[in-house]
Amino acid sequence: MKLSYTTLDVFTSSRYAGNPVAIVQVPSGTSLSQAQKQAIAAEFNLSEIVFLHLPAEGVTSSERKIDIFTHQAEVPFAGHPTIGTSHYLLHTTSQDVNTVLTKAGKIAIEKYEQTGEVKAEIPFDFHVHEKTFESALNGIKNPVASIVNGMSFIYVVLSDLETLSKAKENLHGNTYDPSVLDEGWKNGLVGTMYLVAQGTDEFGRKRYRTRMFGSREDPGTGSASSGLGCWLAGQEDKSLGKGPFKYAFTQGVEMGRKNDIGVEVTRGESGEGIQKVVLSGSATPVMEGTLEV
Repeated sequence: MKLSYTTLDVFTSSRYAGNPVAIVQVPSGTSLSQAQKQAIAAEFNLSEIVFLHLPAEGVTSSERKIDIFTHQAEVPFAGHPTIGTSHYLLHTTSQDVNTVLTKAGKIAIEKYEQTGEVKAEIPFDFHVHEKTFESALNGIKNPVASIVNGMSFIYVVLSDLETLSKAKENLHGNTYDPSVLDEGWKNGLVGTMYLVAQGTDEFGRKRYRTRMFGSREDPGTGSASSGLGCWLAGQEDKSLGKGPFKYAFTQGVEMGRKNDIGVEVTRGESGEGIQKVVLSGSATPVMEGTLEV
C-alpha cells in the first residue's frame, strides 16, 4: 500500500527554516495500526508527523480528523502539526474546511490571505502542577504546567540571551516519564521551555525568545508556546480583566531554524482562569512523495 505525503516548514514563510512536519494522507477506508503509524513517524524522525484522514470520495465535510505522532509516541495535541495541517488544508490545497479533530478535541481553524498565516483556536485544559524543577541557570524553582492532559512543560524564565544560549537540557531527564505530575495528569510527555523577555513588538504583543528541550531540542513548539501564553497571562494583574493578552515567541534561532509563533490568550471575566487560546503562524510546502506501508 502506498500513501502520499507532503512536508511543510511551519512557523515560517521561508523554506528550510521553521519546524518541519510531514502530513501523511490516509484515504477513507484505509486502516493503519498504531504500530504502523509509530514506525512511519520514527522513519521520518521529525519532532512530529500528522496522519490526515480523508473523507470518502464524493463526501463533503468541513472537518478533518488527524492523529499526531512524535518519533516515539502519539500525542493528543501539538501546535506546529496543527498549524502545518491547517495551512496545508486552507492554503496549499484550498479545501473548504473549518475544523480539525484531534485526540484533545476540536480545533477551529481559519486563514488570512493577506499574510499567509493561519489561526487555530486550540483545545486546552490548562493546569499548573505542584511539582517544580530547579535550574542552575536561574537558581529558582520553576513551574511545570500542562496545556492539555498529556502535553506538559517546565517554564524557566532567564535574564538575558547570553544565559539562554547556555540552555542545554530538559530539566526532566526522561521526556516520556510523566510520573512526577499531579494525580490524574500522569500522561504524555514533559519538556522544558526556557524564555527571555524581549520587550513589545509593533502589534503590541509581548515578545520572548525561547528554546525548548524534550528528548532533543525542538525548533518550534506550538503546544509549549500555548501553555506558556496561558502561564504568562496568569501572571498579569487581575485588574486587567480578560484581556486578550498577546504574545510573540521566537524559537529555534540557536538551531538556525527561526520560528515565529503567535499566541493570544483570553481570561475569564474576573481575570481568573483561561477562556480561549489562539495559536497562529505561517507555513510553506517543501516536499511531496509517497511511502510504502
